[in-house]
Amino acid sequence: MTENTIQGGPTQPPVSLPPGLGDLSVDALQFTLARSAFDDRRFTDAVSALEPLVTRHPDDRAARELLARSYYSAAMLAKAEAQARDLVRRSPSDAYAHLLLSRCLERQSRASEARGHRVMAHVLGAD
Repeated sequence: MTENTIQGGPTQPPVSLPPGLGDLSVDALQFTLARSAFDDRRFTDAVSALEPLVTRHPDDRAARELLARSYYSAAMLAKAEAQARDLVRRSPSDAYAHLLLSRCLERQSRASEARGHRVMAHVLGAD
């Protein structure tokens, strides 16, 4: 077995990884797979990969942001809002977190609540 191959289960053959992924940790590989699922518009697959990752690494901003975006794109708006609120709480000067929260609220027809976050996102430099 080469260094870029992961042994499959008892009924599965080994899986060859793309070049450069053989040295990643399991969590980094899981994030990479979740990112790929998101990029392929398989949002629920991204959510499935990211939820346990965020549980194991609650302070990982990149994983939490991708989870919020995946929830939003999968129309899981309450969960997207909760993640976006957490991002804003952890980093109040993050323009994108405010923008994401405003979009979640707007999509739930809560425009008046979203307005403050939309303004904050603009002030902080988000488009």
